[in-house]
Amino acid sequence: MSPKRKPIKVAVKYCGCCNPYIDLSSIARHLADMAQTRGDFTLVTLSEDKIDVVVILCGCPRACGNKEEFKARAKHHLIVAGESIDGSDVPETHLSTVVQHELQNILNR
Repeated sequence: MSPKRKPIKVAVKYCGCCNPYIDLSSIARHLADMAQTRGDFTLVTLSEDKIDVVVILCGCPRACGNKEEFKARAKHHLIVAGESIDGSDVPETHLSTVVQHELQNILNR
């Protein structure tokens, strides 16, 4: 019997939300539900040590939360900036699903 793998640490970083085009809280709720259902990752604060993935949630395309200091806190990162994920256009209605898919790709590496 192989030992159970420790859950991967995922942190969520919000921008200042000064000009939100999208509902960032719905994406964060989706991630929280996903963490509880899957059990292979846990949501942690950005101040935690040894973060595996940071999801940077920016409400508009300006992406003011996309800073090297936040990306450097983790091995991997995803950037949601308005209706885009890592620079690819995604309609708001699909953002949570695409974030889930991208996070699953990282988790399965």
